[in-house]
Order: sequence, then structure tokens, then C-alpha cells
Amino acid sequence: MARTRRHRNRRSNHHLAKQGHGHGAIVGLIFANWCGHCQSLKPHWHNMKKTLAANPKFRNQGCKVIEIEDSDKHKDKKIAQINATVKGPKLVANGYPTIFKKKGGAIEYYGGEREANALSQWAINENHSNQMMGGYIIRSSPGSRKTKRSKPLY
Repeated sequence: MARTRRHRNRRSNHHLAKQGHGHGAIVGLIFANWCGHCQSLKPHWHNMKKTLAANPKFRNQGCKVIEIEDSDKHKDKKIAQINATVKGPKLVANGYPTIFKKKGGAIEYYGGEREANALSQWAINENHSNQMMGGYIIRSSPGSRKTKRSKPLY
């Protein structure tokens, strides 16, 4: 039985590692139902998800949107699965809501306007470096202060 469990874990880890390479971005939200900011974000997040689902560029690249709720008993496991494929600073939720994008083995945090159009533009944007776009700042980690100007794709 221990051998089977070990084999299953190896296979699962291989699947997760494979998932992080050569596939599209993961756009994610870590939130808490009790958080007022999270409640305010919900309709905009829902509209962003509809916009991304209708976007052929996002869909065809195998990108996906995920949500992790604070009270989910598997929250730490889900974050660890994402971090297993990250090369560099790992995903952390220092507050709620935490909006992030994992692409190319790196985590990028969103710190801009919490409205559907800005979220959608950020999610679709392929440029993965620290940048300032259209009034919002994207940082590679929560403590980073480096930014550079860039024009949005849309």
C-alpha cells in the first residue's frame, strides 16, 4: 500500500510539474468570504472571467482562471501545487484579495484597479516583467518597488 501511495504521489507531482511548463498562464484569486474588499471585487472578477472565456487568445493558449477561498481546507495544498512549478519568489497571500498570474514559471501580482476591464487587460497581457500599465502597477512580488512604463496591448 505504501508503494502505491508513493507511486501515486510521484505521478501527481510529475503531472503538476508538466502542467507548469509549456501551458498557458494561470490567473488566480485568493480571497476570503468575510472580506469586504473581496465582496466588492466579486462582480468584477466574474465579468473578467466571462471576458477571458470569450477571448480566443486566452482560451487557445490553455490559460485558466482559478479561485482559492481562505476557508478551503485544501488552500495550502493548492498554493503548494502552484509553487511547485515556480522558479523564483513563491506565491503568498499577504492579504485579501490576492490577485496573481503565474506564467513561465514566475508569479506576478496585480495591484491595479479592481474592475473587469483592467483585470482582463492585465490577464491577457503577455509581457511578464515589472511594469506600469494604464494607471496600475504590476509587481513581481508584494515587496517589490521596481516599475517601468509600458503600453497596454488593448
